[in-house]
Amino acid sequence: MLTVSDPLREVARRHGPRRALADRGAGYWVSWFDLDGLAHAWARRFEAAGLQPGERVAVVEPAGVRFAALLHACLRTGSALVPISPRAPLPEVARILADCRPRLLVRRGQVEALAGPAAGPPGDACVIYTSGTTSAAKGVRLTLANHVASAEGCRAGLGGGESDRWLLLLSPHHVGGLAIFMRSVLGNQPLVTMAAFDAEPALAAIAQEHVTLLSVVPTMLIQMLAAGGAETLSGVRAILVGGGPAPAAQVREWAALGLNVCPSYGLTETCSQVATVPPGRAGELAGTAGMVASHATISIEAGEIVVAGPSVSPGYVNTDLSPRPEAGRFPTGDLGSLAGGVLTVTGRRDDAIISGGENVRPEEVEEVLRAHPAVVDAAVAGIPDPTWGELVGAWLVAPRAPPVAELEAWCRARLAPFKVPRRWRLVQTLPRSRGGKLLRRQLPD
Repeated sequence: MLTVSDPLREVARRHGPRRALADRGAGYWVSWFDLDGLAHAWARRFEAAGLQPGERVAVVEPAGVRFAALLHACLRTGSALVPISPRAPLPEVARILADCRPRLLVRRGQVEALAGPAAGPPGDACVIYTSGTTSAAKGVRLTLANHVASAEGCRAGLGGGESDRWLLLLSPHHVGGLAIFMRSVLGNQPLVTMAAFDAEPALAAIAQEHVTLLSVVPTMLIQMLAAGGAETLSGVRAILVGGGPAPAAQVREWAALGLNVCPSYGLTETCSQVATVPPGRAGELAGTAGMVASHATISIEAGEIVVAGPSVSPGYVNTDLSPRPEAGRFPTGDLGSLAGGVLTVTGRRDDAIISGGENVRPEEVEEVLRAHPAVVDAAVAGIPDPTWGELVGAWLVAPRAPPVAELEAWCRARLAPFKVPRRWRLVQTLPRSRGGKLLRRQLPD
C-alpha cells in the first residue's frame, strides 16, 4: 500500500503503462502515465491561476478521467478538493462556496478565480459536504492520511489486491465515491467510472470490464436485480452495501441469490466505512454492520457509537459546529451495540420517537413494514401530538396497498403496541439523498 504524499506519481513510476481508469461516460480509458500527465497539467493551471498551498478548489464535475486528474492535481499542489455534484441546485452550490471559500472553481473544464478565498488548515486533501440527513450539511475536512488509513482498512476487510477492479456507481461528491478514487490509486487497482447510475448500463460495465469490487446503496442493488442482474452480480467478488441500513431479511435474500454482499457502516467524518461484513459471511451476520475494521476503534458510550482512529476527520470547515470530530475521535450520534467485534447499528439518537413516554426506533418499525409483501419501501417518523407528545407515523411506497387494518395487524403481530403506526400515508417515492439515505425531515406532512 502506498503512503507517499503524491500517490499518483508513485504508482505511475511503478506501473505507468497499466490501465488506470476506464471512463464509460466519455468512452475511453487512460493509463497511470496518462493520468499522471493530466494531473500535472491541471496543477500547472492551478498555480498559474494563483492557487496557494492550503487553499481550496471547488470542482463541479461528474465522475471520470477529468475528476480524477483534478483530485490528484489538488494533492500535488497541497490544496484541498471540494467536490460539488453537477446536479446540485444553485442555492446549495452557493451555500457550499460561501462556507468553504475556495480560491478556484472548476466547472465543465473551465477554471474560474473566486473573490475572497480562505486558506484552510495545512494538510487537508479534500472537503466533503455531508448529505444533511439530520441537519444542515457540514463541510468535513479529510487528509491524505485519513484516506490511506481508510483504504488500508478496506483492503484488510475485503481481501484481494492488484488483480481487483472497481466500478464506481456512487457519486464522487460524497465520501463513499471519493474513497474509491483513493483506493484505486493507493492499491494500484484499475477503476471504471460512470457519469450517473443506471441499472442496465451498470450491469453491462460489470460484465465487459471484469469488475470484481462494487460499492452501492441498497436501492442500486435492488434496481440491478430488478433488471435481471443476479447472474452478473454473482460474479463480483465483493459488493459493499452502505449509505443506510439493509434489513436482515433482505441481506439473507441477496446472499441466497449467490451475491457476495458486504453490508458496512461508516460516515463522512470517518472517511467511509469503519465496519464491514467480510465476503461470504452475509448470511451469518445479516442485520449487522459487520466486523470493526482494522484501522478503527469503536466503543459504545451511553448507547452511542463512538469511532476513533487514523481515518477520523480533523474537523469541520465551520469550527463552531458540535459535536465534532476531534483528536481522532468522533461521537457519531448513531445508536448501536458491539459484541465479539461485530457492530450492530440500531438507529440515530435524534430520530427516536417518544410517544407516551415510550421510545420508538423508526428503523425497527421500517424493517417490519418493508417485510410486508405489498410494501416496496417505508419511512417512519414522529408526528407531534398534544396528548402523546408524538405519534408514530408511516409513509409507504405500496402500489397495491392493503387496507390499513391489515397493515396494523401485521405490525401488532411483530411489534409492541406503542410501536404500531397510528398515522399512515401512501406516497410515490420517499425523499432520499443522492447517496441513498432517507431524508426523514423531508417527509411530506
